[in-house]
Amino acid sequence: MCKGNSYIFYFLCILGLLAFSLDPASAQKRNSKKNKKKVEVSKADTAQVAKIAPGKSPVVPFRDTIFFVYGNIGSFTAKQRAEAINERISKMEEDPFFAEDSMKLVDVNGNINIMYKGDIIMSVDTLQASFLKTTRSELAQNYLDEIISSIQKQQDETSLKRIAIQIGYTILVIGIQGLIIWFIIKGTRRLKIFIWLKRGRHLKSLVGLIDANRQVYIVIFLLKILRFFIILFSLYWGLWALFKVFPATMGWADELWGYVVIPLRAIAKSIIEYMPKLFTILVIIVIFRYTQKFIKSLADRVAEGKIAIKGFYADWARPTYNIVSGILYIFMFVLIFPYLPKSQSPIFQGVSVFAGLLLSLGSTSVIGNLVAGLVITYMRPFKIGDRVKMDDCVGNVIEKTALVTRVKTSKNELITIPNSSVMNSKTINYSQSAREYGLILYTSVTIGYDIPWTRVHELLKEVANRTELLLKNPKPFIQQEALDEFYVSYQLNVYTREANRMPHIYSELKKHIQDVFGEAGVELLSPHYRVNKNIDEIPPKSGSLPV
Repeated sequence: MCKGNSYIFYFLCILGLLAFSLDPASAQKRNSKKNKKKVEVSKADTAQVAKIAPGKSPVVPFRDTIFFVYGNIGSFTAKQRAEAINERISKMEEDPFFAEDSMKLVDVNGNINIMYKGDIIMSVDTLQASFLKTTRSELAQNYLDEIISSIQKQQDETSLKRIAIQIGYTILVIGIQGLIIWFIIKGTRRLKIFIWLKRGRHLKSLVGLIDANRQVYIVIFLLKILRFFIILFSLYWGLWALFKVFPATMGWADELWGYVVIPLRAIAKSIIEYMPKLFTILVIIVIFRYTQKFIKSLADRVAEGKIAIKGFYADWARPTYNIVSGILYIFMFVLIFPYLPKSQSPIFQGVSVFAGLLLSLGSTSVIGNLVAGLVITYMRPFKIGDRVKMDDCVGNVIEKTALVTRVKTSKNELITIPNSSVMNSKTINYSQSAREYGLILYTSVTIGYDIPWTRVHELLKEVANRTELLLKNPKPFIQQEALDEFYVSYQLNVYTREANRMPHIYSELKKHIQDVFGEAGVELLSPHYRVNKNIDEIPPKSGSLPV
């Protein structure tokens, strides 16, 4: 324990010596000469400063009065001048690079200015010299010596205190920096445990692509990156605080401060200058937003049938709203574009032209599908849920977008058809026919010439009567399609409103055809089927197939 304390003591001593060696004020005091040589007064030409009624005020930059100032100069009283001189001398004492040879006397048309690095500390005029019964040059030299002496005395008294403060401040900054890093590491560790324990409750599978566990790994990875940047930011400001402690490194501290403050100041200035344009953009967006809401409300009422417009179908309402909304967005962007940052720059305009060229060249088929989708919308060849046939595809329309139409077949197959293909092919809408006229479903049977056609008609009508989902009115009808070599072809036609049940109705029709003709003892013939009159039952019962 004692050995550790000795190491700490040695470390603090070395740090103190380092700080003391870096303090240019201490170096200046060690190298300064006790005998001061007289400063040469240089000449300068300026306007004579007017003097008015005299006064007296002490100059006390630290604890003791070093001299008095007399009289007023212009509108500045002796007290105001003394306060200003006190402030300037204090700043000189705080300057870590203070050097007495940087002070000089400058004669300015009747006044002698005491200057430090180009800044005027005070002026000595004839009025002050007359009060002290001396010349201006001697009085200015005396004031200069008093100022240098008071600054050196103050620095001698406070140098050890400054070193102690610098050491304490350094230890404090390092300690705070260590605590901040410890809290960051400890906090992120607990946060990672919390995220892992709550992964099943708050994190769900993302569209089936990323499960909850993988999302946890991604969140933890992002948390590590955030922790790294927070620690880096903390170390940056800690380093700035340490550099600010020692006079020799204050320039580095100012550079570190500038790396952050200058960009932030430029950003803030740009934001403030951009505020009028931003306000204009917000006004345009708000106006178009409420216009869009009004049009949407109107479209919803038309779609729901609350508002009827002659010649305008209800299912046109939402597609028309989408078109109008798109036009509004384009018009809004055209109005906003001149107010965007750097919108008038050649680079921004060149990128816009290039993007438009790529869009026009790469979206030929897309635009064709969009136009076809627009035409299909207003042609109304089908609606969502309709049973349709497009070329060789038969199914129900489940989705109709601006680019494609999706159809679901009776086998649950989802078929995506581009709208341009829909436009170029013929479309049969079974559902629309069923709604307006009654859809006619038909099936054919072949019967031998030995069966009278009237008997066949009666049996086919019985088939229609037994089948569900068919209309009684209009009545089913039978057509004789062909007189072939061995049989006659009959076609049964029935009406239905259930276009979506077409496969089921066809299946029921054929099942009842077999039952009805079997019960009547009439043999069904089909192409390449040979008549066999030796069969007792037509059709045979189960287990009694002919041998």
